[in-house]
Amino acid sequence: MTPPSGLVDPADDVLRRWNPRGWMGLHRPAATGVRVVGVPGSGACTLAAELRHLGGLDITDDDRAVTLVVLDPSATIGRTELDLVRAAAAESIEVVCALTGIDRFPDWRAVRDADVEILQRHASWLPRVVVLPVSAAAARRARELEDDASEAVRQTLLTASGLVELRDVLAATVRSSHDPRRARAAVVAATRPMIEEEIGRLSAEDEEGGLRAERSRLTAAAPPATSGPDLRRLQVTLLQEVAMRVRAASTAAGEVLETADADAVVTTIDTHVDDLCARLTDETARIAPGTPAPEPTRTARPPQTARSMEDPLTVVFGASAGAGLGRLLLTPFGDLPGWMSLVVAIACAVPAAGWLMRIRRRIAYRDRMRRWIADELATVRAELDTWIRTRIHETELQSTALAVAARDRHATRVRERVAAIDAEITRRRGERRARIAACERDLAALGHIPEPQGAGVRPTG
Repeated sequence: MTPPSGLVDPADDVLRRWNPRGWMGLHRPAATGVRVVGVPGSGACTLAAELRHLGGLDITDDDRAVTLVVLDPSATIGRTELDLVRAAAAESIEVVCALTGIDRFPDWRAVRDADVEILQRHASWLPRVVVLPVSAAAARRARELEDDASEAVRQTLLTASGLVELRDVLAATVRSSHDPRRARAAVVAATRPMIEEEIGRLSAEDEEGGLRAERSRLTAAAPPATSGPDLRRLQVTLLQEVAMRVRAASTAAGEVLETADADAVVTTIDTHVDDLCARLTDETARIAPGTPAPEPTRTARPPQTARSMEDPLTVVFGASAGAGLGRLLLTPFGDLPGWMSLVVAIACAVPAAGWLMRIRRRIAYRDRMRRWIADELATVRAELDTWIRTRIHETELQSTALAVAARDRHATRVRERVAAIDAEITRRRGERRARIAACERDLAALGHIPEPQGAGVRPTG
């Protein structure tokens, strides 16, 4: 039906966009040709040749109004044949099907009935389903009869082959295709499945499946674990090492004190403490580079000449012991004068008193040194223990801050990616809904064009 002048027919625009070949066919002179197509091995070429010999039809590949689809009677049609029928309906006004080679397959009727049922179910865009049986071989044998006396036999063979009926049906179909309403209805019928198929494809497609899977994976994934150093184990190890090194330094200093002077003791302690500090610095540098070396507090050793209240008493004891020793030495000489005994007693008392005082002072100094060594190393150990715990605590704080920052960055990236995925899913869904709505509008624009009444092709059956 032609729209009023000055108005654009929406159905015509839909046909132009969805079925440009069919639309062009509506806007050019009516075609009169018949095209014969078929899957390889179906006998389409042989049947086309026999139709040309019979005459009455314009068998062509270009300007066609009707497409003859040749089917194989050995098996029912499948997806390949349905695709061929679909393509034929999109490129021509009418589609007629022929089952050729029936002389070689006695069960062709069952195959034809099955083909008709399949076409009615899966090719609903066809205005009518026409499947005509024909034997191209029988038509060729009839054509090859040259005796004039066998004209009746030749006509009988041609009629039995079904070729004449097929030609008549094709000729009637070509004539009926010249009706504009019928041609338009055929193009609309061929276009409607295209739109419906596109709607089905858009409704069934799942472009967001990968995005949803990625979103689920991101939301379900735990934040990345931060593998930091085992600080508690390192702390225990370093504290044990400090204790062992301090005990070793105390033992070494005590041994040096028995055989050497105080300077050697101080040197021994300094060496052990410096080695221990260097060891701690190396260990902590692996977990916290740039950590300053520990500097334990050092005190001066006690003075060696310190006097005490015991010194006079020691002198008295030493002098008394020396005088007694002098009198003991003079006992065998009992006839010596008394002044000589006094001289000998004094001579023995003075060295004995000095020697005993020096011994007592050395013993007292060693005792003070031992106490100083113990106090010094105890102070060093306490300060190093505090230094270790402080460094471990600072490293723990840094590790915790880094882990929290890493988790925050990961969470931020996940949120941003999830938001981008949601936006992309929404965009794709909106585009798909818009395309489906556009297809539905195009489908509604086609409307329902009733099939024209009049002489048409008789249905099979």
